[in-house]
Amino acid sequence: RVFTYLIGRELTFAENVKWIACNNKGYYTHVSTLADVQENVMEYLHVLSRPMVINHDHDIIWTEAYMDSVMFNTQAQSLLLMTSVAMPVFSKKEETLSHGILLGVVGTDVALRELMRLAPRYKLGIHGYAFLITNNGYILSHPELRPLYKEGKKLKPKPNYNSVDLSEVEWEDTEEELRSVMVKGETGTMSLDVRSSVDKGTRVIFLKNDYFYTVINETPFSLGIVLSRGYGQYIFTGNVSVEEGLHDLLTPDLTIADEWTYCEIDIDPAHRKLNQLQAIVKYLTGKDPNLQCDAQLLQQTLFDTVVTAPMEAYWTALMLNASSMDDGIETAFLGTRSGLLRFLKYAGIEKRVGKSFLTSTDKENMFTLDHFPVWYRRAAEHPAGQFLYYMPRQDTRDTFRDYEADYRGTLSSDEVEQQSKKGQRKQRDDDEEVGEELEAVRIRMGMFKRCDLLVRA
Repeated sequence: RVFTYLIGRELTFAENVKWIACNNKGYYTHVSTLADVQENVMEYLHVLSRPMVINHDHDIIWTEAYMDSVMFNTQAQSLLLMTSVAMPVFSKKEETLSHGILLGVVGTDVALRELMRLAPRYKLGIHGYAFLITNNGYILSHPELRPLYKEGKKLKPKPNYNSVDLSEVEWEDTEEELRSVMVKGETGTMSLDVRSSVDKGTRVIFLKNDYFYTVINETPFSLGIVLSRGYGQYIFTGNVSVEEGLHDLLTPDLTIADEWTYCEIDIDPAHRKLNQLQAIVKYLTGKDPNLQCDAQLLQQTLFDTVVTAPMEAYWTALMLNASSMDDGIETAFLGTRSGLLRFLKYAGIEKRVGKSFLTSTDKENMFTLDHFPVWYRRAAEHPAGQFLYYMPRQDTRDTFRDYEADYRGTLSSDEVEQQSKKGQRKQRDDDEEVGEELEAVRIRMGMFKRCDLLVRA
C-alpha cells in the first residue's frame, strides 16, 4: 500500500499524487502548512495499525538503556540508567471491533537499578553478580558498567554509555562464547576462567566462575547470573532470638547495607522516609505489620549481629590498654555476607589519614547494590586465617610499594622478616643511584602512614 502526501500550497501535481495512492490501496493527503502535519499524518495510524488490532497483536516494545535527564540532575548516584516499555491499546467495543481502532499507546519508564534489586546481593556471594544485555550484545546493567565520568566537580555521561558491549567488561579466556549464546537468546550454563578488576581498576583478580543465562520472555533482553565456582553448595543457618538480635543491632558502631533490600520501603508512601535499619526495627518489634521484609536475610543479619558482638568488647579493651596498641592503627572493622559492618575508630577524625574510609562517600569500601567492599573481596581470595596488608596507592610512583605491601601481607612472619632485611639492603643500594627520587618517595610515604588490616572472618 502506498500513502502519498502533497506538501505545500501548490496543487499542480495533486491529481498525479492522488492517482498513485488510489491505485495502490492507499490514501492521499494534502499538507499545506506545518500546522497540518501532525493532524494529517496521525490520521493514517488507524489504517496502518488495523491488521495488528484485528489480530490482537499486543506487541510489547522495550528500549535500550538511556540516561534520564531529570534523574541525572537530581540523583546522579542513584537512578541513572532507565529503560522504557510500551504497548498498544485497542478498542474492544463490539460495534467497532471489526474496524480495528487503535486508541493509543501506554508505557512507563523502568529504573534498571530497581530491576537488579530482584537479584539480592547476599544470595549471589562475594564475587557473584547479575547482569542484563540486549539482543545486540549491549549492556543494560553490569557492575563493571561505568556510564559517567568526572569533569571538574561534575559527573557527565560518557558518549557511548549505552553501547558498551558485553565483551568489553567480561574478560573471557575464550572467544566471546558467552556473548554469542546470550545474543542468540539461548538458555544454559557454562564455566569460564575470567579476570575481574577491583579497587577502581588498579588490580586484577583471576576467578573461576559459573555462568547461568536465559532470555527474558517478551523482551529483547537476556539475563545472566554469575557465581563463584562451588558457591552455594553449602548453606549455613543459625537461629537467635529477636530480642537478643535487636539489642546488638542497635549499637552505634554497627551499620547495614542501606542499598540492600532488607525491607520494602518504596511501596507504601508512609515507609519512604525510613532507612533500612529503621524499617527492620519496626518490623521486628511489630510496630508496622504492613512492612514486607526478607525473612531469610533478616535471620542471617540477626545471627551475624549476635555472633560478632564480642568483637566490640575486644576492640574496646585494646583501645583502653594503650600498651597493646601498635602505632598507626586507626580503625578496626569486620564485615559479614549479610551486609553487616562493625567498626571501631581508634583515632579522632582530625588525626586519621583515611578520613573517608568506611563512610558513605567511599563506595569502594562499603556494601553496595553492585558489589561487596573491596577489602572484603580481596581478603576472601586468601585462605581463612591469613592476613592481607594493603596500603592504598597515592600516585603512580608508589605503585611498586603498593604491590609490595600486598605481596608481603600474604607471607608468614619469618618470610616477612627475611623480605624486610633484603628490602633494607636493596634500598641502601638504590639510594646511592637514585637518592633524590627515593627520598621524595619516603617523604610521601611518611605522610601516608596508615595501613589497613583486612581479615577474613
